[in-house]
Amino acid sequence: MSLETQTYPDIWKTTFIMPKHKSGSKTEVSNYRPINITPIASRIMERLVKDNLIKHMLSCNIISPNQHGFLKSRSCLTCHLDFFNFVTSSRDRRQLVLVIYFDISKAFDRVDHLLLTNKLNSLGIRDPLLGWLKSFLNNRSQIVKLGSATSKPSPITSGVVQGSVIGPLLFTLYINDICACFTHGKPFIFADDLKVAYTFQSDDLGNFENVVQKELDKMTAWSSLWNLQFNLKKCGWICFGAPSIDLKLTLQSANLTRLRSVVDLGLRYSSDLTFSEQVASQTRKSRMLLGCILRNFHDNEAKLILYKTCVRPLLEYCPFIISSTRTRDKLRMESIQRYFTSKLLGYDCKKDYISRCMILKLDPLWTRRLIINLIFFFKVLHKISFSGNRDIQFAQEGSYDLRNQTSTVTTHSFKSTLRENFFTVMYSKIWNSLPLDVRTCSSVTSFKRSLHRLFHSTDYINKLFTPKTNQLLIYYST
Repeated sequence: MSLETQTYPDIWKTTFIMPKHKSGSKTEVSNYRPINITPIASRIMERLVKDNLIKHMLSCNIISPNQHGFLKSRSCLTCHLDFFNFVTSSRDRRQLVLVIYFDISKAFDRVDHLLLTNKLNSLGIRDPLLGWLKSFLNNRSQIVKLGSATSKPSPITSGVVQGSVIGPLLFTLYINDICACFTHGKPFIFADDLKVAYTFQSDDLGNFENVVQKELDKMTAWSSLWNLQFNLKKCGWICFGAPSIDLKLTLQSANLTRLRSVVDLGLRYSSDLTFSEQVASQTRKSRMLLGCILRNFHDNEAKLILYKTCVRPLLEYCPFIISSTRTRDKLRMESIQRYFTSKLLGYDCKKDYISRCMILKLDPLWTRRLIINLIFFFKVLHKISFSGNRDIQFAQEGSYDLRNQTSTVTTHSFKSTLRENFFTVMYSKIWNSLPLDVRTCSSVTSFKRSLHRLFHSTDYINKLFTPKTNQLLIYYST
């Protein structure tokens, strides 16, 4: 009825905002994050519309394949995978890689409603859905709620409705054509977090700089057209492979800053493509939280549950990147769980680390990373998780199709250790070493079950790791 009449109920148009303090002075409004509460009935209706709209958009290839945000089977991990696969393969070919990072200031709040409905119309959305979406956006109000106190309603004149179900999709469609600004650069975008990567050679620097500047000028024109502004303090560029290069690049008439390291979608990395800062950050946060748990809880079962739910996830963000880091960084991560098992069982326990893990029914972190990464590899291979690159795919079976070659994947040549250790190269080899019955699993559930059985077999683990290095012996140490 609501869709047929192109009318969104007025009673659903009021949003309650609960401010949540982030950090800094509590007297500064900018130090609060707004938590938007929308009516449950409204969210159910939005879900029905969103599911059908997004299905149509994806089936017609309207949404850019470079967009990884707010879409099923896409995530920060798939964005990182595509980006670092591009960077490592380019560096392996001895190309220099320039990456420009963009930050749109208050992106969700500055969406112009008229421009948004015009954009939706240009994408083929017509009445009654278009009229319903106009009604959804117009005549909205918000009330700030702090404890038992509430403010007077204030009108919302711009922006998609934060806290709503359909709002993120509307924003995605609003900026969908941003990637069209780049013909030489390769964009990677998650929601409003955009980075664009360029490859070049040092002997063509002058021409390359002009090419990049022209595309930055296109971005300036695009932002002006759609009434969006860049937060220039958070925009900048980084270059992989040329630490001394100097580029003069401008965006909206302001010089872009050269960055030595960045925090990108929760991942910290530097211009030399090392992740030691990320590992240090993860272990520091984990150690602080673990200390809090050990000090304030006395029941071992409670400590174990809290470790699994609060501490371990901090150590397991973006595991395919951690797997490519140096051994000392991996050991640094493992030391958190090694310390926890020792404290939980007491210093009187003379068991080694692996034995302590077995007593507590914990897998070592390196084993968990291996399993998690293989599950991710399985999902990308079987198109369950999205990936814009084609480096993970089944190998073409030859005329002499030996049984053990069934369900193997294409392996890739490499010239550098950087590329050799990257996920698509490393895990292609590991995948091909898996037993046939594991590689031919038909579902994620059965694959997980098979992996857990397999990786609790010491013989297989030894076969997988020890021919090349003795890293396994390091992990087994106390």
